[in-house]
Amino acid sequence: MAGAIINCCTKIGKGCIINTGATVGHDNVIEDYVHISSGANLAGNVTVGKRTWIGIGSVVSNNVCIISDCKIGAGAVVVKDINEVGTYVGVPVRKLIYD
Repeated sequence: MAGAIINCCTKIGKGCIINTGATVGHDNVIEDYVHISSGANLAGNVTVGKRTWIGIGSVVSNNVCIISDCKIGAGAVVVKDINEVGTYVGVPVRKLIYD
């Protein structure tokens, strides 16, 4: 989309949306059917699993892996790997209990 920036050595799967103003750092792996919302920022060497949604204005720090089928809420900050399916919100992110 308009104004999206994708840096070198990034691999993007099929059916992905990199929305307006999103930035994707170097050496990332964006698996199939991922949605990276407007204004989201992914640092370098990030892996995002299939069918994951990254919310508007969220930040994913360097060297983080997010497994498939997760939702990252608007404005959330991911600083550690996410290894369990669910919805994550806050700064830093935490899993919603009722998910």
